[in-house]
Amino acid sequence: MLPYPWLALNLSAIYLVLGVFSPFWGVWLESVGLQSEQIGLLLGIGFAMRLLGSLTILRQAKRAERLIPIARFLVFGGIISFVGFYLSSQFWVVLLFTLLANFIYPTLLPLTDAIAARMVIQVNLDYGNVRLWGSAAFIVGATLIGFVIEHLGKSWILHCIVLGLLLAGFCIHMPMRPAPRTIGQEKESHGYSVLLRNKAFLNLLLIEALIFGSHAAYNSFSAIYWNAQGFSASTISMLWTTGVIFEILMFAVSRRLLSDWSPERLLCWACIGAVIRWVTLGTSLNLWLLFPAQALHSFSFALAHLGAMRYLSQRLPREAMIPGQTLYSAVGQSLSLALFTVLSGIMYHHMHQFVFLAMAVIILPAFYLIWRGKQTMVSPSAY
Repeated sequence: MLPYPWLALNLSAIYLVLGVFSPFWGVWLESVGLQSEQIGLLLGIGFAMRLLGSLTILRQAKRAERLIPIARFLVFGGIISFVGFYLSSQFWVVLLFTLLANFIYPTLLPLTDAIAARMVIQVNLDYGNVRLWGSAAFIVGATLIGFVIEHLGKSWILHCIVLGLLLAGFCIHMPMRPAPRTIGQEKESHGYSVLLRNKAFLNLLLIEALIFGSHAAYNSFSAIYWNAQGFSASTISMLWTTGVIFEILMFAVSRRLLSDWSPERLLCWACIGAVIRWVTLGTSLNLWLLFPAQALHSFSFALAHLGAMRYLSQRLPREAMIPGQTLYSAVGQSLSLALFTVLSGIMYHHMHQFVFLAMAVIILPAFYLIWRGKQTMVSPSAY
């Protein structure tokens, strides 16, 4: 199978599961009797395990040829992990499998991004155009699960995750030709220490950590909050779906409309969109305002992700791309979400919807870091 359809198929299967997991995993945890502080702790620990999983597992992908075999292993491990939640709803059992599932399954996300980034180099793949398939599948998952919950109950959140991973297991074993490979005299991927000593790259990680960290309250508690305010599961699904629809549109037009935008410009507009979005979520339950605010997911998430991917592909040497992708996922996304999710759980218990306003405040230092990033731009030779 050619790289584009292979990636489109596998991103669809992986993000179909994410469309169920991200909006409604907190709802499933609540359905088995856990409290908001416990849910915040579990979700935060989950993001911390994503950090550990990314650093540990992707470290094994020192050569491009190992990317797909590792992905196959992760899908199998993800199936085993989520099946474990059937054993018991006791907190310590849920905690155990939370550690395992989040160590394994979410690493598929940066790993498939690394495969796509590699194919951008090998076959001039349009990253945004292939990535939108994952976003489209997220919509399908988030939309269908809302109706499934209303008709079959919240227990089906876990059932659908397991079924989705079984589908992903079938898709990931299809061969890709040409497969990711080492190009010419390309060096084996070097370690993280070289990147972590570079001020420009560290600045990027801090910016991404603030942007993605600000999504913590939304990811973990928006469905719980809206459900408590009387929104139906299908309405909550539609709100999440709206965000991803506009994310897809942004990915679809990114090469045509944003090809000359620098990473700093992309990140600046991501921050602007995030601030407006979180202020709206924290001050209104009016659907006429919430749906436009959700459309800003195309800024707060899509532009932030495109900014990172553009930085990695344009300003890092090839041998630094896999460790760069790993650190971006582990630190810029997982670590920040881990910390802010735990904090969000505590804040949500006391502040409810005003936790979203706190997320808007978190964004503000990123504007200064973006300005500082322009002063520290470096060429790949600096690595």
